[in-house]
Amino acid sequence: MEEKVYSVSEVTFYIEQLLNTDPYLTNIAIAGEVLDSKSRNGHIFFYLRDESAAIGCVIFGGENRGIRLTDGQMIQAWGSVKLYAPRGIYRFICRKVKSLSQRGVMFLKLRQTYEALLKEGLFSRPKRPLPKFPSKIGVVASRTSAAFQDIIKTLQDRYPIAEVQLYHTGVQGESAKRALIKALKDVNDTEDLDVVILSRGGGSTDDLWIFNDEDVVRALFNVRHPVVTGIGHQIDTVLADLTADYAAHTPTAAAQMVVPDIKEIMNDFYESLEQHYFWIQDQVASTHKQMRSHIQLVTRFSERYLREEKIRARTDFENLIRVMKTIFERYNSKAEIFASRLLELDPKKPLKRGYALVKKNGSRITKKDQVLPGDILTLVFVDGIRKVMVLNEKEENN
Repeated sequence: MEEKVYSVSEVTFYIEQLLNTDPYLTNIAIAGEVLDSKSRNGHIFFYLRDESAAIGCVIFGGENRGIRLTDGQMIQAWGSVKLYAPRGIYRFICRKVKSLSQRGVMFLKLRQTYEALLKEGLFSRPKRPLPKFPSKIGVVASRTSAAFQDIIKTLQDRYPIAEVQLYHTGVQGESAKRALIKALKDVNDTEDLDVVILSRGGGSTDDLWIFNDEDVVRALFNVRHPVVTGIGHQIDTVLADLTADYAAHTPTAAAQMVVPDIKEIMNDFYESLEQHYFWIQDQVASTHKQMRSHIQLVTRFSERYLREEKIRARTDFENLIRVMKTIFERYNSKAEIFASRLLELDPKKPLKRGYALVKKNGSRITKKDQVLPGDILTLVFVDGIRKVMVLNEKEENN
């Protein structure tokens, strides 16, 4: 079979037809950086480039209308890709261009980052369940921020028996990105955390922009523990929110999400206990009614049989009472034990006996090695708190 040989014109015409009929190359918008801009015969020739590619562009004189382009300028251009047959090259024929502001460049980069991470699956990972009763909670925030103080207050009010470990980081400024990534790595290296809160209070779009950074989002994705974000206010959404397991509207809401309310637990327990008590009462009353019905029934029989049935009924009733009493005592004993344990967990109970709770940066101090000279400590008494400074490491014997 003779091989088909095409002419240059045939191949070029075919390519031109493909370009002219492809909807992805016709009436589209391209954003990028202007490179090698030149003006010839009233037309403007230049390249648009990004990090990995470039495309030749032209604005013909009829579409020019006083447009001035400079190298390095970020623009968005509308037009179509066309083939210049005499030279066998394709160009993007622009019919309109718009200069992008710094804010526009930021949001363009954000969209590109979002689409890339979405394609990789960083936003579609199955959500990890939150523990019902966390023992240790990691908080990534600035120790001096109002957001951290709101989280500590909420956790102490709702679930004071949980331990809180702060991973301090700046969340604004040139060094914030590096500090935030390090804090997330430290979180990942801590094995005994049950859940993590990533928090930052409200601020402008620029203030929250670090949580859209690709490197920060990837570091957050790699955290082994369930993560809840509480960044900004209710209307703010950043890429970190999409990466986390759960996103709360505020730092306070994030703290409420990770712990139960111990008051509600107690109320539920006592309601359950009351329901069991009334259920036992109903069972006793129902059984007593049945016994009386049986006694009335057997009166129709002989006196001897009646005496035997009465004895049997009385024995059954007494056995039932003993069983019901045992069940009730068992529930009552469990209730007393549970109530006693809950009372023992009251963090203020030792304070009433003259002790004080020592904290540093929101975390409890249990050993002297956790304290250094110059540290500022918080002493929590039963009637208030005091700030103190550690002077030296001198040990005194009582």
